[in-house]
Amino acid sequence: MLELDSPAWGCTHVGSNPGVCTARAIHPSSHNGFIIHSSARGSLAKGERGLPIEINRKTPPLERLPFKDYFKGFEKVQAVRSVFGEETDAVLENLKVEFISPRFMYMGIRDEDGSIIIGTYHLRHSDLRTLYLDIVHELFHIKQWQEDREYFEGEHQKFMGNRSLYYASPIEVPAYKHTVREAERIGMPRDEIVEHLKMGPAPPKVFARFLKEMEIGRGRRSAHRAVLQVRINRRASVPLFPFTDYFRGFEKLPAVRALLGERAGEALGQLKVEFVHNSFMRLVPSEEDGHLLVSVPYLKSSDPASIYLGVLVCLNLVRRTSEEVKTSRPPQEGPGDSPALVESYKAMLEEARRLRVPRAKVMEHLDLPRFMMSPADYQRFLRKLGLVKPGNRPSKR
Repeated sequence: MLELDSPAWGCTHVGSNPGVCTARAIHPSSHNGFIIHSSARGSLAKGERGLPIEINRKTPPLERLPFKDYFKGFEKVQAVRSVFGEETDAVLENLKVEFISPRFMYMGIRDEDGSIIIGTYHLRHSDLRTLYLDIVHELFHIKQWQEDREYFEGEHQKFMGNRSLYYASPIEVPAYKHTVREAERIGMPRDEIVEHLKMGPAPPKVFARFLKEMEIGRGRRSAHRAVLQVRINRRASVPLFPFTDYFRGFEKLPAVRALLGERAGEALGQLKVEFVHNSFMRLVPSEEDGHLLVSVPYLKSSDPASIYLGVLVCLNLVRRTSEEVKTSRPPQEGPGDSPALVESYKAMLEEARRLRVPRAKVMEHLDLPRFMMSPADYQRFLRKLGLVKPGNRPSKR
């Protein structure tokens, strides 16, 4: 049976270092089974490059739930009413939320419809003040999205493509300023506010400039911690579906059999998938139980060879990370130093070479590690993979 006992990625300290991860993701509530169409435009994509696999592209519909089922009392919060004014009650009444399981996901706005995406791990484990301030922050983004959706989406995409732009983003800076003023009002001390603002790796000068813009101390800080008059329902889950309802024939591939053994078919029969409407995430394993997160746009538009390589990375991560935990190996220097991560991507690269997949297509599978790592960590990661020689910079994609 496939197991995953610890995170394969970094950025998991939700309780002490919360914030807003701007991944746009949704998940389904039901599925319609495995449907085969003879048309090339049908739900099923047959393998290419000699791959004996079949991929069902007909995914379940997304599920959006009422905001007020999980977050009660925010219509009375002045920091929220100051944003929406007389429309506050109507906005929150119609607002939807979506849940996604990765630990590195905090909260974000889905550009397509302005709903809020929330990580279930963050929801379950973060303290009330952290969740409260994250909601205040996201509701500010909702107002930005309402006023100029095209501008909001454009600015969002800029820092999704270049993480260094996040702390200077014209949509993030005002949203964080608003959040900082509310943090001061409820009595949060400066050191906790600074910790709350940390959102992954950033050059010290960039973060220092960002902190200066926040003008911490400008607002009126309460001498005592305010009692928050809101309630948050932490009982949220994401539906999971059988891997083999959407991916068939993978147990026949030599690389999969070498990893999972003769019982590969049984192992894949126990595997589950979670669907997310997120073009960026593609395919990643869940840190909770090893199920796979599958991007719906990626599944619908990518060629079978690319999907196979993504699944192969995930299966390797699940197996190798579980074994790494069981052997109690000491922690690594950085996220790109994990032997499980490095060996998993090496396995994918070896298979890509065998299938003669173009380098540009292979490098697309490294988008998430690049986003999650600092530039120095990512450079070291590429060297470990043999994609760049020591002292050289990686070639542009």
